Formats: sequence, C-alpha cells, structure tokens
Amino acid sequence: MKKRFKIVIHPLYYVVTFILFLTGHFKTFSIYTSIILFHELGHVFAGLILKWPINRITIYPFGCMTTFNNKINSSSIEEFLVLIYGPLFQILFYMIYPTIYHKYILFFNLLPIYPLDGSKLLLIIFNKFISFYYSHVLIYIISYITIVVLLIKNINLMGIIVFTYLIYDTYRYMLILNNYMYKFYYERYLLRRKYRKNNLIIGNNKHKMFKEKNNYFVIDGKYYKESIILGKMFDK
Repeated sequence: MKKRFKIVIHPLYYVVTFILFLTGHFKTFSIYTSIILFHELGHVFAGLILKWPINRITIYPFGCMTTFNNKINSSSIEEFLVLIYGPLFQILFYMIYPTIYHKYILFFNLLPIYPLDGSKLLLIIFNKFISFYYSHVLIYIISYITIVVLLIKNINLMGIIVFTYLIYDTYRYMLILNNYMYKFYYERYLLRRKYRKNNLIIGNNKHKMFKEKNNYFVIDGKYYKESIILGKMFDK
C-alpha cells in the first residue's frame, strides 16, 4: 500500500492572506495562488513520471514546495527535469489565463534564494564543478546576499515578512546540513554507483566529495576508494 503524501498550508500563508484581505488585495492574491499551485503541479507531474515518492506539498504565500523522498544521489538530469517542469506548466497556464502576475512569479521563483527554484538550478550547476558540500554552502551564502540586496532596494511590509522567513528557512537548513551530508555518505556507501568521471581528494576531507563522480582519497601516499573511507564510518 502506497503511503499518502500530506498537503500542508504554512501558517505564514494565513497571515499574508489576512493582511491582503484587509488591504483589499485578496482577489489578486487568489490569482497569485492559483498560478503557484499550477506551477507546483508541474514539479509533481515530473516527480511522478520519474517515480519519485512524494512526502508532502507545503503551500507558502510566495510559492509551494514539494518534498520528495527521492535519493540524494539522484542524477542531475532527473533533478533538472523536475525543476523545469514547474515553469513549463506555468507557461501552459499563461496560454490559458494570461496575466502580468506570471512574469512576477517566474522572476521571483528564479531568484538564487533557498528553497526557490533558482537556488536549485544553481545547485545542479555547482555540483558539476564544486563538491557536494561546498555547493550547498555557496548556495546559502548567495541566498543571504540576494535577500539583503532585495530588502535594501524594496523595503515594504510584505517583502519583510517573506524575506525574513526565507532567511530563517535558509538558516534552519544550514543547521541540518551535517545530518544531510551523513545521509549523502550513507546512501553512496550503500549504492556504490560507478560514474564516468573521477575526483581525487588529498587527505581525508569527505566534504570534497563530488556527487556524480567516483571519489578517490590519497592518504599517506596510498589511494583509497570512497567505499573504503565511508566503510570506516559505517562498518562498526
């Protein structure tokens, strides 16, 4: 029996809805919500095609986020397909219901801020040239810089509410990065996949491991496969 996923409405969504209702912008917010839901339907559709199990769908005032139970070591091609189907579905919705709000939502969603699609796209690119761990660290730094710049240029109540939450969410995820990396290592240890490219690491710094490469460690002049290094973590 398949596990059912949850649809969660974040409390911040109710706060923003109430504020916009009081200020006479509820109709606009309703249109905005319909667009972000259709956008997210694209991500869900691609995930289902790729057989990524869905954990939950969270609705925020600035967009939706689908949490999949896919493998951390999923291919970048699969990740890109899930990512791009959101904008593609939104373009389809634009053909049915053209409105200026589509442009605003696409622009906002492609900002390099975690957990928006723009940050996910950057992460896919960074993973090709930077280790998995440091790709995440770089995303967090860029997220904070982008938020500060946007707040300076456009200080208003809604912007403060939304970007304050994004700062919090980015900070919260940074706190669990070590746990996320532990799962990344354990998954690689169990799967033991072979990749076309190799990555050579001097020393025992596992933070330098690449996602879609075979990682080899050079320690005291000897070469070790990543399975050997990771085995010391888990074979206890």
